[in-house]
Amino acid sequence: MSTERRPAETPALAELLSGSCYCLATRRASRRMVRLYDAALAEHGLTISQLALLAWVRYLRKPTVQKIADLMEMDQSALSRGLMPLEREGLITSAPDADDRRKKVLALTDEGGRRLIAAAEDWEKAQEEVTRQQEKLGADVARLMAGINDLAKSEAGSD
Repeated sequence: MSTERRPAETPALAELLSGSCYCLATRRASRRMVRLYDAALAEHGLTISQLALLAWVRYLRKPTVQKIADLMEMDQSALSRGLMPLEREGLITSAPDADDRRKKVLALTDEGGRRLIAAAEDWEKAQEEVTRQQEKLGADVARLMAGINDLAKSEAGSD
């Protein structure tokens, strides 16, 4: 008979599996939230990540891929893969930077601008639904959101 303990029997792993891990709970909640927003944006053929990309391109006018990757805290290559469908659909364009040909500068097309505005209305409905859910849960969720934002700011400042 083996005396080796199963991984779930160790105190740390048992706690991990119990649902008390902050990281895993946040990721689980994040996946649910992404599904809610993606469903709201589906008729526009966009995901919440793509909507954010279009919004950043519009806001920054002609940003580089690296600038948006930094703002979204993404790897540049992952962002580039996420941009491909938007380029294929004619929602954004990319061109080499005039000052540094290694960098790609992005621009929103007229169709990209129209799709962004139309999808933003449905994003707002999803946002209102999340706000209603938050209000049902009370101040605990507001404190959690503030804590998550503080953590994100402190991580961004440590780079």
